[in-house]
Amino acid sequence: MYNSTQLLVKDFANQLREGYHRAYGGLKPDYVDILIQTAHMALENIATSDALYHNVEHTILVTLTGQEILHGKHMREGGVSPEDWLHFTISLLCHDIGYVKGVCRADNQGASLYATGINGEMVELPAGCTDASLTPYHVDRGKLLIDERFGGDKLIDIETIKRNIELTRFPVPPSLAHQDTLNYPGLARAADLIGQLADPRYLQKISALFYEFEETGMNKALKCHNPGDLRRNYPNFFWNVAYPYIEDALDYLEVTQEGQQIMANLFANLFRVEHDLHQSRKGLNLQNQRSRPLSEAIHHKEPSSSPWRLIRN
Repeated sequence: MYNSTQLLVKDFANQLREGYHRAYGGLKPDYVDILIQTAHMALENIATSDALYHNVEHTILVTLTGQEILHGKHMREGGVSPEDWLHFTISLLCHDIGYVKGVCRADNQGASLYATGINGEMVELPAGCTDASLTPYHVDRGKLLIDERFGGDKLIDIETIKRNIELTRFPVPPSLAHQDTLNYPGLARAADLIGQLADPRYLQKISALFYEFEETGMNKALKCHNPGDLRRNYPNFFWNVAYPYIEDALDYLEVTQEGQQIMANLFANLFRVEHDLHQSRKGLNLQNQRSRPLSEAIHHKEPSSSPWRLIRN
């Protein structure tokens, strides 16, 4: 039977292998084996998830973006060791695995009881909910899985991986440690944000994100009543929420050809929404002018404004 997910995972594994070889050649080839094994473990688990947005494709895009950030950092500054590459990539492969019901040892799907990843606590989920209902716990569950799967592996520093995964927590906590944007944990968060926002199909996937938010109550907090509201809020989210955490990583992406393509996709999505909003405002202004008395319309001047800016000082 044709299995598109299986083909996707196979191609992705080849890209992981090629990316490592591009950076390190034949140095420490056992690291490649660990990466491929981890990729299959993570993605085959995520493939069983019924979360609409945080799926296999999301993890692949985030991981490949992170790989390109590492390439740019290595080319610009040097000093990215094979160990750094290994731990950073494992972090991205597993950063959202906590969404998957049943992935932690203590999960009891029959009783709808799932590990929170915090002090051995369990949470009972309502019947009929999707894996998106684990959003509040998925980061801690991901770190718990790292303990369970890699705790006895002498080549893996689980604390390094857990620090990276911790900084993918969103909204970003106010603690000083969570404000990092230059070290590997901060770059892991940047890869998580850029990987999804630079997806050429990100704007089509906003509907899936909306319905995940609906399940967690996030739409109510954001005052979004439909996917269109979430889409219209995207430029505000990008510039005021995401951009401060990705700005440093963009400098690394700019170094490589593939990184530049990722950036082009990122700003193309942003421009599309800002352009649509500008056109919508123009249409509304024109409609208002037509509804005014003629004498008022003649003396009215619209202020000039730029609809969008790619560079903000």
